[in-house]
Amino acid sequence: MPRPRELFREVLSRPSCTLAANIFDPLSARIAGMLDYEVCVLSGSVGKVANLGVPDIVLSNMSDVVDHCRRITRIADVCLMVDAEDGFGNVVNVFRTVREMEAAGVAGIEIEDNFVPRRFNVADPGLVSTEEQVGKLEAAVAARTDPATVIVARSAALGLCPLDEALERIRAYSQTGTEALMLTGSRSREQIEAAHQATSLPLCVLNPPADARNDRDFLAANGVRILMLGNPTFAAAVQAIYDSLKHLKDGGAMEVLGDRMAYPELLRQVNRTDEFLALQEKYMRE
Repeated sequence: MPRPRELFREVLSRPSCTLAANIFDPLSARIAGMLDYEVCVLSGSVGKVANLGVPDIVLSNMSDVVDHCRRITRIADVCLMVDAEDGFGNVVNVFRTVREMEAAGVAGIEIEDNFVPRRFNVADPGLVSTEEQVGKLEAAVAARTDPATVIVARSAALGLCPLDEALERIRAYSQTGTEALMLTGSRSREQIEAAHQATSLPLCVLNPPADARNDRDFLAANGVRILMLGNPTFAAAVQAIYDSLKHLKDGGAMEVLGDRMAYPELLRQVNRTDEFLALQEKYMRE
């Protein structure tokens, strides 16, 4: 099997569109691997709440995210693409972020052009200047120690700018040495088509409109190589935890939860019981 970074590049080079698993911790990444997802994506929002129990604000630092990624790549045999926010600062911070994420085994590192607001819950913080983002992307490319690492230029411009301005940003980002573009906030099939025409780089698209996300042929024909559907798995997991704990707290019988619980064989597979028993049998001399 190819190494994760080589597999990630293979996925990006295919003519087809691959659905990524939006995961949030080592357990969810392990299950995604068991289900043969080739690409896992760790977004900033669920990464913060799953790892630290905080909302999507500037309470998570680079070391928090790197540690989270390291625990995921140790347990799951998948290629991991991670939202590295704005690189956690200026171009010097971006340089360090890439080095640290490489060391943690990340395959694809997204550097976004969203402006980081000083206040929480700002509806539209806007974007950094094109010039600043180009400098960050060039720094990210220069920081790589493994040429197989993919730097992904992430842009929210399709949702926040007039189309011509968004396309200018896409063209500028495509000239920095990055090897893929991650698009958020797309509102129509026409925007995706225009983005594809503006760059030769493979596209990764987060939550496109329903008429596009359910048409994998259309996405593939317009350069979309990785499709992300947001974080419904995380939301479903949170609801399941809440419901089961509340049921027990309210005096409900444990037996009622039976059909909602993972069966023992699945739990054994998820936690790799047989693998560790085999290691014990092979190497324990007492």
